[in-house]
Amino acid sequence: MFKPFENETESHAIHDLTLENQLDRINIYGNLQIAKDQAGLAAAKVLQAYLNAIVTHLEAETDLPQQVNDAATQEVENPFL
Repeated sequence: MFKPFENETESHAIHDLTLENQLDRINIYGNLQIAKDQAGLAAAKVLQAYLNAIVTHLEAETDLPQQVNDAATQEVENPFL
């Protein structure tokens, strides 16, 4: 069961599309083709369930900030160059 924003170690996949759970955001990346067939319908319903869970969780929050502040990123020299 997908529980958005509950941990930072969980990820779910729908074919080549990945939803990566974190405490302050959900990362969605990859590729998902939804064909006009039964398999496409099934994939669309799974995606819909994930997105509905995310929206429901966010709507239930009473003190959402305007935007989550990203931690300052530190550049690291590429060891392969």
